[in-house]
Amino acid sequence: MNRAIIQRYFDAYNNKNERIFDEIISSDYIDHGQSAYMGSPGKGIDGAKNDLRFSLDRLDDLNYVVEEMIASPAYPDLVGAYWKGTLIPKATSNNQQAEKTINYRGISIYRIQNNKMVETWHVVDGLPKGGF
Repeated sequence: MNRAIIQRYFDAYNNKNERIFDEIISSDYIDHGQSAYMGSPGKGIDGAKNDLRFSLDRLDDLNYVVEEMIASPAYPDLVGAYWKGTLIPKATSNNQQAEKTINYRGISIYRIQNNKMVETWHVVDGLPKGGF
């Protein structure tokens, strides 16, 4: 079940559908990864939706593939995911095409309680300095 919740999280991004977060995110959710580029952790369902909106405002397209998911009986509330992302930035303000597609990878750990995501931590490699 916990793996399915995490797959739905990636589905929300791939389908650009923030309503999925209403199903899988706890009201007291904390995304510790947001502090790296937004200055503070994302909190709650609205924080998750704002993270998706932030991406969609800056990108023409995005896609995530989960390459491996790990869930251990020793830590039943945790799921680890190794994933890759492809981002296509929007054209610049002077209407030039974005220079290139950004390919990056990450490892995320998700904590689940009562069938909802309550915490997330990320380690990401390959994003340009200053974000996208």
